[in-house]
Amino acid sequence: MLKISFISFIALLTTASLTFSQNANQAAVDTLTKDVAIAVFAKINQPKAQEIYGQLLDCGDGCDPQQVIRGVGSWDQVGAKMQELSELKNTARFINLSPEEANAAIRKQLADFYTRYKNDNNYGKPLSPAVQEQILAKIDQLLPPAATPDPTPAVSENAPTSGTMTDEGTAIDPTAYQISQLENQVKKAEEKQLWMMIGGLIVGLLLGAGAVYLLAYRALKNEVDRLMDDNNRLARQNDGLRNKPVNEPRQPQGDYRQKVSAYDAIVAELGTDNPISAIRQLKQQTTGTMPASAPVIRSGEPAVESVISPEPEPVQTQAPLPPLPPLEPLPPLNRSEVFYFPPPDPTGQFDLSQKSGSLSPESAYRFSVNANNPSVASFRFEAEPGRVARFLTYRNYMIEPACDSENSYTTAHTRIAMRQDGEAALENGVWRVKTKALIRYE
Repeated sequence: MLKISFISFIALLTTASLTFSQNANQAAVDTLTKDVAIAVFAKINQPKAQEIYGQLLDCGDGCDPQQVIRGVGSWDQVGAKMQELSELKNTARFINLSPEEANAAIRKQLADFYTRYKNDNNYGKPLSPAVQEQILAKIDQLLPPAATPDPTPAVSENAPTSGTMTDEGTAIDPTAYQISQLENQVKKAEEKQLWMMIGGLIVGLLLGAGAVYLLAYRALKNEVDRLMDDNNRLARQNDGLRNKPVNEPRQPQGDYRQKVSAYDAIVAELGTDNPISAIRQLKQQTTGTMPASAPVIRSGEPAVESVISPEPEPVQTQAPLPPLPPLEPLPPLNRSEVFYFPPPDPTGQFDLSQKSGSLSPESAYRFSVNANNPSVASFRFEAEPGRVARFLTYRNYMIEPACDSENSYTTAHTRIAMRQDGEAALENGVWRVKTKALIRYE
């Protein structure tokens, strides 16, 4: 307490010394600042605020409230506001003003301060119009106003004071103030329009991006639907081929058909089921009926004809020929066979009903069968060039069940190169993949 009293005493001495060195205009500004600070701290229920309030009440007119606030501490923000309010006294022009002009400048300073901090509870409520009138009444005692003062109140609750003095002592024109307000409104309208344009541009970009996405989505959906339809159609074809009977008789092709027709004609003409034995019997009959050779006549010898009476030959009955043993059929000719198959089913089984002796649009694999081992065949991928793209598109169904690849497929690949033939086995009349062929996508 002793320390606080000592600081207060020093502040009072300093204030007293400054009062003698200041003129009336500066003392009036200090009085204004002190009264505003008193009104502010009177409404703050806090120990240090109340201590500052008590010291401000004890100091005389013209004391500097900023020094009191700094001495107690904890309220430097209020001290900064008081410094802002008292800046007027530090201008040389204000010091040299007449009392009437200084009074008008102080009124304007208070009105601007109240307008700036009206929404702040620490300044708006304590500095009500009634409190401001009390403060300005004390200023009028220090600096008497002009003989015909402006009847307009210094501070209005709803709008700033019109016709107040500026730092240079000139009044604010109401027309200029209205023009300034109109300019502010126009500026705000322009800013609002700019933001609306930016918002419209952003919305347009979003709508455009959405439309592009929708178009791309529809195109992709159509392509997926088309591929799904193709897959379903191929699946149905595969199921239909799988359900067909596999033991249908195979029709001879080309030269085989002509040879079979000639064989059937020979059998029909001979009237036997074993044309080979009939041919052998014909050969034996032709060798047994050869005519006897005529006697040879030498040159230079007389020809003597011997007259020999013919003797009757005894009639002999010809014994029947013993039956010939049945002839064994000739062994088949050893020759290789080449034929073609469409793609197998997912289990690697080929449909015999789709077997073809020549390359057809549906053919995909070429089989080679050696007559020495007719139950085993080697096969390789072989298709018409115009159908390779279709097989690549549906490689999961048409290539992968019978082939392995050295590399992965990409859309840049357009043909298939063979690396190693595969092997198929004939099981229960059905060809089935045993070893897949090795290919490469190129």
